[in-house]
Amino acid sequence: MEKTTIIEEIYRQNKHWGQESPVFNDIKNINFKRKLFYELLPYLPKKQVLSIVGLRRVGKTIILKQLIEHLISTGVNAKQILLLSFDEALLTKKLTLADYLNSYLKEIADTDKMNFIFLDEIQYSEKWQHIIKRYYDTEPNIKFIVSGSSSLFLKRKTTESLAGRIFEFYLPVLSFTEYLELTNVDSVLLNNYKKVGLALGQKEIKDMNSAKNFVNQSGATMVKYFEKYLLYGQFPEIANESDMNIVMKYLSESVYKKTIEYDIPRIFGVEKVQELKFLFQVLVNEVGSIIEIDNLAREIGLDKKTIKAYFEYLENSFLVYFIYNFSKSFRKSRRLSKKVYLSSANFLSVFHDFSNLELKSQYLGHLAENYFMLVLKNAYQYVSFKRIRRNEFNFLGADDLLDKAHYQYFEVKYGKNFTSRDLRFISKVAGKNNTRFLVAAKNMFEINPTYSVIPVWLFKN
Repeated sequence: MEKTTIIEEIYRQNKHWGQESPVFNDIKNINFKRKLFYELLPYLPKKQVLSIVGLRRVGKTIILKQLIEHLISTGVNAKQILLLSFDEALLTKKLTLADYLNSYLKEIADTDKMNFIFLDEIQYSEKWQHIIKRYYDTEPNIKFIVSGSSSLFLKRKTTESLAGRIFEFYLPVLSFTEYLELTNVDSVLLNNYKKVGLALGQKEIKDMNSAKNFVNQSGATMVKYFEKYLLYGQFPEIANESDMNIVMKYLSESVYKKTIEYDIPRIFGVEKVQELKFLFQVLVNEVGSIIEIDNLAREIGLDKKTIKAYFEYLENSFLVYFIYNFSKSFRKSRRLSKKVYLSSANFLSVFHDFSNLELKSQYLGHLAENYFMLVLKNAYQYVSFKRIRRNEFNFLGADDLLDKAHYQYFEVKYGKNFTSRDLRFISKVAGKNNTRFLVAAKNMFEINPTYSVIPVWLFKN
């Protein structure tokens, strides 16, 4: 009976076996390919397990199905590709992942050829990492690609059992460029943006006049797209959604609550879920601010040790990031004051009604700063802020903490009129090292001998 059930379920989920390619066109956004899709392609022929981690609802399942379509289009027999998406109803104490794999390999697959096995929502399978390890070590013609909603769960389990056998890839929220592509903005505008958009680390702007002309001609339009992206546009399924009630419900119930109320308690045994939710809400509202653990502990009613543990859970589940006051010693920096940033600026929209224009204006600068921090995080090994007494600037980027000559300095002034007085501290620090610095602004473009002012949205994340 169980064997029959397994085979029926396998056939039910693998409808691509009986259809011509493309086979997943009924899925929203199936033809829109994330940057990560292209990064994964060279690893498909490799033996190592591929693991896709990231927030809920960023598009991990769609990438799995796009990879399946790619394999079929390159001539792989559809039945050599198994897709299993698990939920708790399909796996019991008597019915395990190994039972599904054994049934597929014995009844359906051609084991003389390479078989690609895609496992989605893998966190529902007990000891899945041990099962995959066994097949990895004994079956030369199997390639595993796994993902799951509980990315933190995946990360911990693979570290325990699959070290050296797995390549892990992080799927973030939509980049600003991906958002523009997905929302089908004017193709001329998009192509021009792609031509002049900058990557941090570029030593110089290759065509300064083109970039400046683009800002002058299209800056106001780009700012509108950028601000909508910051508030509501970072998850594929709602990037084109105009009903704000649906957007808010989606962000709240499908993303953050699922992680806070289900994933983290299940993995770490957190019992005080309401306190964890409240802590996250506090952190969201403090984006870009220094976090005082003593104050948080008093406000929430938890001891400092618990607060620190909750910080770790939230950071490891990709909800928040912390950066620290700069120190040449990485270990020492972890003991200094810290600032909090969000993996998705959209989380702030869960707790605020941004139809209130005054409130929207109040927070957009913080969200732009959050965006720029993520850009820096992709570009540099170490990202910190610099604070000495009351003097501070936003970011310092470095790949080698001992290589002072290559430190890079950044300030974000989104929506603010600023003067040279506002840049005194960063000018002083950069000047000591004979280094230019960069100001990420809203819609200004200026290059002078000491620093550059460039719109934050012109930097591609």
